[in-house]
Amino acid sequence: MVSAKLIHQIEDHWEAISGRFLRLLRSSHGLSHISQLPESEITETCRRLLHNLGSYLVSAQHEDELGLHYEKVGRDRYHAGVPLSQALRTVQLMKDATLDFTRDEMDVLSGVDLYAEEELEHRLGRFFDLLIYHLARGYEEACGRK
Repeated sequence: MVSAKLIHQIEDHWEAISGRFLRLLRSSHGLSHISQLPESEITETCRRLLHNLGSYLVSAQHEDELGLHYEKVGRDRYHAGVPLSQALRTVQLMKDATLDFTRDEMDVLSGVDLYAEEELEHRLGRFFDLLIYHLARGYEEACGRK
């Protein structure tokens, strides 16, 4: 079971993770289209995703809603002329920022804490993989491939 305490830490510190993400995004080469997005849009995306992380991780209903949203994001990125590789890399960078925060900020005092952190990292990996899948699916739908 994923620790609710760790999930709440991420939800409560979404702004710090967003800052990490923006630094990663700005320092990454080959993301010219994505780096042109307004910072306010990027920050709002981070807030929406991370502030509600607990409900996304535990509810299939929210998973369906999130899948539909990321398919729309994929379609929007296609219509905006963003290469698929850049759209996918952006989600990977968000995952990296979230996991880096988890590793840097969480107190691991016991074996149970370590297990909870590892379980959270596993669940976050699956979560972000699902976002990538839905983003690519929406992108392909927009460009006429299925």
